[in-house]
Amino acid sequence: MPGIAFERGERVALYTVERDDATVFQRGRNHPDLRGPLGLAGPTNAAQVASTVEDWVEREDSANLLVCLSADEANADGGTATGENVTRTAGNANPTPIGAVNAWDLDRPHGQLSYWLFPDYHGEGYATEAMTLFLDHLFDAREIRGVEARVFSHNDASAALLDRLGFVREGRLRERNFVDGAYRDELVFGLLREEWVEGSDRA
Repeated sequence: MPGIAFERGERVALYTVERDDATVFQRGRNHPDLRGPLGLAGPTNAAQVASTVEDWVEREDSANLLVCLSADEANADGGTATGENVTRTAGNANPTPIGAVNAWDLDRPHGQLSYWLFPDYHGEGYATEAMTLFLDHLFDAREIRGVEARVFSHNDASAALLDRLGFVREGRLRERNFVDGAYRDELVFGLLREEWVEGSDRA
């Protein structure tokens, strides 16, 4: 179960990652619609994910948070909803994890970012809100000059998200990884501190 609410938005909140949250990451890393975009080829068992989560959480140069629905958003249907093996019930105070945001190399001038949501929650604006909360935190709390994110060239939705957030396409790494049956280019996106701060009045 997620830990403490670290940042809150209108529809989502970012929660600290605890070791027993490995099951959420295991579902994400093995999901047929997510493992390709994440660049993960093989299956990942519970022990492997638990070890990975432990390494992430204990790194001083990283920030890792679960994206969870706010109580109002989780209960918006007025009943029980199920998505990706996560069940929520109206009135249930437990947060509903729907994905994660991660950053590392935060002790360097430019940190690295990754993010994902379960497919049931794509196209609803949750990722934009979660990433906005996350970037606000990173540029407020860390002395980073900027951040970088990489997406595979066929992942139009992820590239569009970065475009909306004000990232600049800085390069293309050709045939970088074998994903979804073919070698894929990897697009490199960058965002500088002043670009994020100057765009803080965006809708």
